[in-house]
Amino acid sequence: MNSKELRKEFLNFFNEHSHPVIPSSPLIPYGDPSLLFTSAGMVQFKPYYLGLKSDMKRATSCQKCFRTTDIDNVGKTIRHLTFFEMLGNFSFGDYFKEESLTWGYEFLTKRLSIDPNRLYFSIYKGGVAPRDEEAFNIWKKILPSELHSHIFEMGEDNFWSMGDTGPSGPCSEIYYDRGEEFSHDGCLGPSCGCDRYIEIWNHVFTQFDRQSDGSFKPLPKKNIDTGMGLERLCFIVENKFSPFETSLFYPIIKEFINKNFEIFDDRTKIYFESVEKYVNNPDDFNKNIINSDAFKIVPNLRIISDHLRASSFLISEGILPSNEGRGYILRRLIRRAMRYSMLLGVKEPSLFKLVDSVESIFGDVYPQITENKSQIKEVIRYEEEGFLSTLENGEKYIDELISVNKCGVISGAEAFKIYETYGFPYELIKEIALKNNIRTDDEEFIKARKNAQEVSRNWKGLEKDVSIFHRINGRFPKTNFTGYEKINDSSKLLSIISLDGKELDMAGDGEVWLVFEKTPFYAESGGQVGDTGVILENGNIVAEITDVQKPLGDVFYHRAILKSPVSVKKTYYLSVNSYRRRKIESNHTSVHIVNAALKQIFGPNTVQAGSLVNDGKFRFDYTISKTPTSDEIIEVERIANDAIIKGYKVYKEERPLADAKVLGATVLPGEKYSDPARFVLINNDGFKNPKDRYSLELCGGTHVSDLKDVFKIKILKDSSVSRGVRRIEGVSGYSLIEYFEKRDMLINKISKELEAGDDEIIEKINRMKNEIKELKVKMINMSSSSAVSDEVFKSDGKPLLAMVKIPQGDLKIIRSISDKKRKEYKNSFIFVYSFDGDLKKINFVISKTDDNHISVKEIYDRIKKEIDLKAGGRDDFMQGGGNIETEDRLKKVLSKIIATL
Repeated sequence: MNSKELRKEFLNFFNEHSHPVIPSSPLIPYGDPSLLFTSAGMVQFKPYYLGLKSDMKRATSCQKCFRTTDIDNVGKTIRHLTFFEMLGNFSFGDYFKEESLTWGYEFLTKRLSIDPNRLYFSIYKGGVAPRDEEAFNIWKKILPSELHSHIFEMGEDNFWSMGDTGPSGPCSEIYYDRGEEFSHDGCLGPSCGCDRYIEIWNHVFTQFDRQSDGSFKPLPKKNIDTGMGLERLCFIVENKFSPFETSLFYPIIKEFINKNFEIFDDRTKIYFESVEKYVNNPDDFNKNIINSDAFKIVPNLRIISDHLRASSFLISEGILPSNEGRGYILRRLIRRAMRYSMLLGVKEPSLFKLVDSVESIFGDVYPQITENKSQIKEVIRYEEEGFLSTLENGEKYIDELISVNKCGVISGAEAFKIYETYGFPYELIKEIALKNNIRTDDEEFIKARKNAQEVSRNWKGLEKDVSIFHRINGRFPKTNFTGYEKINDSSKLLSIISLDGKELDMAGDGEVWLVFEKTPFYAESGGQVGDTGVILENGNIVAEITDVQKPLGDVFYHRAILKSPVSVKKTYYLSVNSYRRRKIESNHTSVHIVNAALKQIFGPNTVQAGSLVNDGKFRFDYTISKTPTSDEIIEVERIANDAIIKGYKVYKEERPLADAKVLGATVLPGEKYSDPARFVLINNDGFKNPKDRYSLELCGGTHVSDLKDVFKIKILKDSSVSRGVRRIEGVSGYSLIEYFEKRDMLINKISKELEAGDDEIIEKINRMKNEIKELKVKMINMSSSSAVSDEVFKSDGKPLLAMVKIPQGDLKIIRSISDKKRKEYKNSFIFVYSFDGDLKKINFVISKTDDNHISVKEIYDRIKKEIDLKAGGRDDFMQGGGNIETEDRLKKVLSKIIATL
């Protein structure tokens, strides 16, 4: 039974037991900004566990999951993966332990025919809560008596908590015994942690409500949450050494080796040939290969296959490489896979060629892989090319750091910055630094990397603390948003919440969150900022609304500065700032217009990578594999404004989500849309003829009704966000009028300061730039001409050394004089220096003429043995600074060095 059959068999089994099959949610959690990625099957069912929804009692799913914390362990073990699929069955106050454990045992032993004698079963032994006697007795009831000895106890690893307080409960895990040959010396059984016993299925019994004092109260409704990694189950059922030889990974590894077989060394070929036999016939596998030299390449192949799978899924959901958040994780995966590919001898972009093998594994299960295959390939190829360029120019980046380094150490923070910004391997940073006699601070680097991992682990999305909303959100009905039709409305106040999360019946001043039954205020989402405005009672303003959020997707929280007392259950008049809303609507519609224009110029693979719409401007991030020319951006602006001139209308309508595919609407990859969804159409005929259009997108934001209200679009800037992602910033409508007004004021101010007319400003600035340039040249010449006469040290048949002192000057001036002096001498070293503030500290440059074949570094190494100087650079040039006892001492040292070369 292969992975596709296993996935189907699991879902069918629980569907037969009255569990509706729920499709996997995206890897980007919807309505939960506290999570970076979906990391477990239960994430999409949180509303049911929290009592926010009750329309379903049971469910089963195969959930796409991604975990970042073990990236560095991938390849080193058979347990760690980044992307994986979690099979699960869930009960929301319906069945409990007996049904869950019984079905679990039945599925493994009956449906999959796994030998019961190889299975072991854990229960919670007690600790913070009592021992799980119930699970123990259920296992004794399910298992034949000869397997009762396979029940064992575990401690805190078998107890789950949502946090310090709240839902919690014991777990029971099912382990598979792979055999004694996989155990380590002193193996203590399933709790040992060696590769003999593999945990395959965890059953979590949420039965307690943990109190702040550490005590436990029974939950009125008990829940079941189980999780079984498809990859682990697959390698057991397929009888493979690890998940990486299964149908979920091996096609990628095989494709990688086939495409690069000719360049591999003999040990790689030996390993591949051995594993190929094993995959086709596990009983013929030569176990000695595990301990052979050829097996050393295994981590490389595992990392490449894991990271390529993960990268493909992340890109299919709209994530693009960047230096922050989810994009940083993606960039790290691609570059780590490249690094391990290059260690096997691959020196050119090749990972993107393996995307077809990912599609062959997942395309029919997750259609977005097939639908976005060309985009996935393009993003990976582009990132590969960029990283190769980084590697080629890497020494240049580090040389710049070394050249200004005066203490002989690249700090861990500096090294991590190179590692993080350029994806430059730390080992390579150390190697280059060592060649320049500069060490790196390993401990500080590790600390900086751990700090970054903590940021990744504790990522808070929009940096809003949503814990208070998680706790209280279920007490309110879904907020009825009336803001599509009106900007003023009356509504009952349901709750007042202090900023630290306390619910109040009344409040008189300060800042609070307000929850209303319905609201015309738009809550920040989809890149559009929240509305602002006022709350009135009897015509008097009682609160100013400064922001509106819906952190969990359904309840709107209005941030308010209170002017007068407000009370729950009273009805108030809510009024949106209409002028600000109109500016936001114009800018949001402009994003749709520009998006369509970009696709006309650069093709359908140009997709949205993010946006921000406020009352001042719009910002639109888009994917592209090249740098647009200024003419192309001008053409984008022309097409956008041409749509406005044509007078298209903007139609908004709720339709079945399936219509998006039928009509070819633009959607954000990985975005979770409601069904029905809101369609925003720009054309002349509305939804009578939706295929004849300028633009059609799924969007929940607010928009103008007529493009004439946009007036005009002005693109202010097109810049790079990260490799493969660019950002357009622009203004429209009233915001554009305000922009031109501010620009006119600025031009008038510049004109006044320069004492020039508007049409003379550029000419005057150019004259001033030329004057500044001439003054800089004069300064350098003055420093050069005022230099003390060159003092030359020489020895017969050896290079001479010209020592040049200038009265004062920074390193830039010193370098310029050094370049001039190199042309005046032959077979020489040039030592140019100036005192930095006192007669003890100097800045200096050592260089050499082209016909001198001795390295400058040799001179520097000898100098620093005698004098406390620090420098960095190349074989022909070094610069730095330091302390000297006296100038005479410096001259004696240089004279001695030349004489003893």
